[in-house]
Amino acid sequence: MNAKGAARSALIRTAAALRADELSLTFGRWLVRLGQSPSMLAIEMHGTPKRDEALLRQQLEWASRHFRLVDLPTFASLWDEFRRNPRISTKSKPPLLFTFDDGRRNNYTVAAPLLESFGARGVFFVVPQFVQCDPHEARQFYYSRIDTRPLAPELPDEETRSMTPDEIADLSRRGHSVGNHTYSHVNLATLPESQLQHEIVDSAAQIATWTGREADAFAWTFSWDSITPAAWKLIQRHHRFCFAPCPGSVNCRTDSRSLIWRTEVEVAYPPSEFRFMYAGLADRLWQRKRERLKLALQVSSNEA
Repeated sequence: MNAKGAARSALIRTAAALRADELSLTFGRWLVRLGQSPSMLAIEMHGTPKRDEALLRQQLEWASRHFRLVDLPTFASLWDEFRRNPRISTKSKPPLLFTFDDGRRNNYTVAAPLLESFGARGVFFVVPQFVQCDPHEARQFYYSRIDTRPLAPELPDEETRSMTPDEIADLSRRGHSVGNHTYSHVNLATLPESQLQHEIVDSAAQIATWTGREADAFAWTFSWDSITPAAWKLIQRHHRFCFAPCPGSVNCRTDSRSLIWRTEVEVAYPPSEFRFMYAGLADRLWQRKRERLKLALQVSSNEA
């Protein structure tokens, strides 16, 4: 573990020992009940393999005790409601939206049914080129485009498979949202502008042919700064929502639906770590990056 990872682990252990996560969540619910401008949370997950199904259920059980699990339309309507009346009084818990990246098949076989068992629906961001791969091609695509770390390929084949178009259509029929994650899982910050149309607009059109609905939501790949102003403007023109891989609670009063923060929490995180992230204790650590991103993309704090 490097120095940065060691420091993060020490911070999480300290927060757990001081019960800082519980205090933060309690304070958040207190603000909601007082009618203060409530925050909302979007969670980003990747693989949800069968071997970790019990861990995901445990995490969902914990999350459902502290948050109101919502789908994308409800997330958006509550945002509008809170924005119109920041002091609206409600006894509800803070809204929480689950999102899953890449179009992995285990998101369809494991995550979606588990979410449904809690009465919730998620957003599944798919990569059309990955979806159109056969199992052998999918493994090659996974390690050349999705998990590009310089590590030996170790995952079993079932964990590198993609959903099929029929499974994506089924998710949509069951009330989940299917979003756009670029056509071929590229870094938009390094992509020539001439290819943006294919990766953003053509990708959304392909997804719509599978679901019969517009792909309202977009999430870019890789890191918080893997985006350019030109790409972001094109995303805005063709999607209602854009999710950034940058941790943070959503402030319904000052944030924009064209730049929604997403907090990464993976299924195998131990309870001390996922509680730390859900409670927003990492938000301050990422504040400067969120501000840099808004400045780079010229996102107004007052944008609706």
